[in-house]
Amino acid sequence: MTARTQNAGLARVTAALAALSWYFQLGTGSAAAASANVVTTTSTTESRAACTTSQVTTSVTNDTLQLTGTITAAGTRAITEVGAFDAAGSGSPPTGGNMDYYCDFSTINLAANDSIAFTLKVQYT
Repeated sequence: MTARTQNAGLARVTAALAALSWYFQLGTGSAAAASANVVTTTSTTESRAACTTSQVTTSVTNDTLQLTGTITAAGTRAITEVGAFDAAGSGSPPTGGNMDYYCDFSTINLAANDSIAFTLKVQYT
């Protein structure tokens, strides 16, 4: 038997995820999309930035988890990926926690102290 999540269930899933703490971390790797991807960083000065969470509607009410956050580059970077983690991590660069969401993109060049804002939307169906 296969179960399907009903519309109200989608809203409950995103509400539970939105109640958690999330953190973005930049990376400089480039990997084909895979469920085992990790954010690659060779910088010892990068940190993770706390995200703001919300539920938004894509297809049905509150079916999408939205994470927003702004990261300031500690130095010149050519970033190509960002990950969303469930912990702030420790060390430099931070390690620890689980990366639950991963995005890669074309190179974005940042100078030291440049800030970049990310909005990540994860729709549950």
